[in-house]
Parts: sequence; structure tokens; C-alpha cells
Amino acid sequence: MSEKEKRNQNDSEDIEEISTEENSKQEKEKEIEIKKSEKTIILKAEAYKTIILYCSRYANNAIPKENWKEIYGILLGYTDDDFVYVEKAEALTFGHSTDVQLDQRHYVFISEIQEKLDNEKKGYYMVGWFHSHPGLGLFFSDIDILNQLGFQTNNLDFCGLVFDHTLLGKKKEDKILSDEGVEHSITKYDTGFEIYRIKDINLDINSEDFTENFYRIDYIVDGLNKFFFANVLSELSALVTEGKPLQSAYSEEINPRRNNPESEKNRSISPDYNEFPKSDFLTNIPMNDDINFNVNEFSYNQEKERKKKKELDIKEQAEQLIYEGNQAFNNKDAFSGIEKFRKGINKYKEIKDFDRVLDLLRIISQHCISNKHLIIAKEFASNLYKLAKKQNQLFYIGVANYIMGYLLLKKGDNDVLEDGLNKIQDAAINFEKEGDFAGAGMCFNKIGTIYHTRLNKIENTCLFYRAAIENYNKAILKIHPLRTSFWNKPELLIQKIVELRDIVDELIPNLNNTELKNKIITDLRNLDYNF
Repeated sequence: MSEKEKRNQNDSEDIEEISTEENSKQEKEKEIEIKKSEKTIILKAEAYKTIILYCSRYANNAIPKENWKEIYGILLGYTDDDFVYVEKAEALTFGHSTDVQLDQRHYVFISEIQEKLDNEKKGYYMVGWFHSHPGLGLFFSDIDILNQLGFQTNNLDFCGLVFDHTLLGKKKEDKILSDEGVEHSITKYDTGFEIYRIKDINLDINSEDFTENFYRIDYIVDGLNKFFFANVLSELSALVTEGKPLQSAYSEEINPRRNNPESEKNRSISPDYNEFPKSDFLTNIPMNDDINFNVNEFSYNQEKERKKKKELDIKEQAEQLIYEGNQAFNNKDAFSGIEKFRKGINKYKEIKDFDRVLDLLRIISQHCISNKHLIIAKEFASNLYKLAKKQNQLFYIGVANYIMGYLLLKKGDNDVLEDGLNKIQDAAINFEKEGDFAGAGMCFNKIGTIYHTRLNKIENTCLFYRAAIENYNKAILKIHPLRTSFWNKPELLIQKIVELRDIVDELIPNLNNTELKNKIITDLRNLDYNF
């Protein structure tokens, strides 16, 4: 063999060796990629609740099926070597009759939410997305695959959840194999959703396999039990009965028709109950004593070992106590209701689920006020304030300040009136910083009313009413996800703006301070109203 032939042979061997190493490297990368994409999802029950509430807003048994609409949201949490943990769900879009596709606005919302998560310093970030297929079944459409691809390309752990309310709670038979290899048939109750990832993120979108380029992921719902469902259904029923929104999207933009102020002036402030579905609009979920809605009773991931059995048991006990507490309040037994809530709250404290504790403290404070147990309401509001400060939860700090200020005003004593007004003003500032403009408007409205009706200070009245109008106007376009009161309804916000504007118009001529009078007139005239 000539020297040239030897060199060519050596070069060929070198190329073959490099090619083999490259192939080996690619195989290893592929193995790593596959390993990452197999991570099981652990979905918090509270995140699941948000999905149920929001999907049910646009698709339920009280709405004609042809009018059902799809929605979209994001899943927030974190990952480790074995699992993806979904701690929260945040709704982003509303009322789509066809496939939901992201636009620039949604990416802006996601950036705002991530900035807020960074400030909370819990290490949460976007780990998935969710959307609904009302009455269509569970799968990824071509648009869904494209949406998922945009996320999963940058994060192989990223997942996509699809929910269909018509499947929720449905009984079905599932086949499992015992350790001995014997097949058994067991009864399951459907969660109404599946979670998917894309098989091959590099597959050409023109490939004939593109429409099937996704697969199902195992999941666990952390904190799921029959009392959880009972409390969700109870909350849905209460929201519907009181005419309150089921769930709002992040920065939800409403474009109501331009209203006639004269016709708005005479409208009732009471919610229009006919706009909401009946209380039994969700698919009925079996609640017999022999049905235990915990993780063991749901499909998928039966073979995997669940890590937090004790915590799940405590959550079920806590939700049962809250359910029994709500039943007691419904039966006018406030004493039992308060005790049940106390025990339920302590259960959640035991497992350090402070987000749930904060929400329960808000709910029980409001229950106590409704039942005229004001001293106990003050105790719960004080506990809410302390925990919210410790957890750096500005929204709940505002809620606590408002409740404590409201309780001071209820005393009717002028010597505590100033303290009450200051507390409510603190709440307004908290809400403004948090972006809860409906809450801030409510606070300024309350303060203005006190100056108007009890103190007869017209200057202060006009200033606070103006602040209320400005915040209500912002709230028409941006709704805080934790604000569940009826002030989230745009038509009511518009009505309050018109009412307060009329009151200010009547009071303005009586102002002695000409400079202040002109400023308020100019401010309200130049305000860019969102209706």
C-alpha cells in the first residue's frame, strides 16, 4: 500500500471515529432529552380549582352548547430531577370559540406575571399552559401543538393541560395489572383533563406525523378529595347566586359598548342574576359516602409511589372541616361554622400551605361580619394581616386593612373614626400597588361616603370620589385575579363611575376653594374613560 493510500485510510478511520463519537454524543443527548420529558406532573388542587372555575365560566350546562368557548392560561411552579410541580394556574384569555392562539398581549402578561413571581422570591416560573376543549374530548389540535412547540423548544419539561368539563367526575372502568400479571378492572372517576408533551420538537410541521406528535404524561393532583370538590361546587353555587364572576383572567380587557350615562344613572346596583348560570351547571359529581375522591381514586400514575401521603390526608381532613363549616353557616349555626373553620385553618398551618390559610382567613372574617360576630371577625382579620405581612402578600394585607378599618367604622364612635378611615386608606394604597384597582376604588368610595354622609366635608368627599372614579375606570380594563367580589363586573364599575360623577357634579358648586374646584373638574373631564 502506498503512503498516499495509507494516509487516506487513516483519514477515513479518523472520520469514522469522529462520526461514531458524534453519533454517540447525539444518542446520549437524546437519552437526556427523553429522560427530561418523562417527568411526572404534580398539580396542586388549588391550581386545579382555578382551571375548573375559569373553564366553567365559558362552558357549562346553562349555556347552549353552540356558544361554549375555549379559554387559555398558564401553569406556574418549579421542577426538580423527578417532577414538575404546578403550584398555581393563571387564566390569560377569555371567550374563544375556536382554537386558542397566543398573541403579543399574552406574552406581555406572562412577562408581568414572571416579574411578580420574581418579587415573591419563591422560585416559581412558567412550567406549562392549560386550555379547554369543551365537549370536544382531550387531545392536542394542530394549533395546540404549535403553541406547545413554542414553549417546549426552550424547556423540555414544559407541559400542556387540556380540560373538558363534560368529562369531570364521570365514572369509567380502567384496567390494571397486578404484580402477578393478572389483569383487574377497577372503577375510576375522571379528573376531566389530560396533560401532554410533544414527542419530537424537531419534527417538520409539514410531516404527515405532525398531528400525532404528542403523548400523555402521568400526573398527580396534590390535595384532591371529595371535600375539595364539594367546596369547589359550593363556591361556584355561592358565586352564581350572588351574581359574582366565577374567575377572571389576568389583566382581562373588556370592551363594553359605549353606555348612555342617563340610562346608566337609574340602573340598580344589584347584580343581574339572569346573566349567570344556575347553581347546578357543572356536571354532577357523585358524593356518596362510599366514594372517596382522593388521588388513589383517579386514573393514571397508579403504579408510581406518591410521596406526601400524610400531607394529602391532612388536606382532606382540612377540606372536610371547611365543607362542614360552610354547611353550618348555611344552617345559621355560626358558632359551629367558626369552630370548623378554625380547625381547618390549623390543619393547613400544620402543612404550611399559607396561601390557603390566607384565603380561608379572608373568608371566615367575612362570614363573621355577615353574622354580626364583629369581635371574632377582628381576631381573624388581625391574624390575616400578620400572616400576609410575613408572607409578603400585598393583596391580603390590603384585605386585612380594609376589614379592620370597616370594623372600626361599624362602631359608630367618632373617636375611632379617623383610625378606621386611615386603615381603609392604607388598604387602598396596598391595592393600588398590587394592581387591584377595583379594590382601591372600593376603598376610596367608602372613605368618600363617610366624609359625605357622616362628616359633611365636601372637599374631602370630592377628592376621594375622584380617586374612586379613576381606579374604577382602570379596573374596567385590568382585573386582579384574587378579586372575586362583584366589583369585577365591568357594567357595575361603569355604573359606579356614572353615579359618583353625578354626585361630584352636584357637590362641586358648593366648594369654596376655587383652585381645588377647578382641578377636580379638569381631572374628571380629561380622564380617558374606558366605556
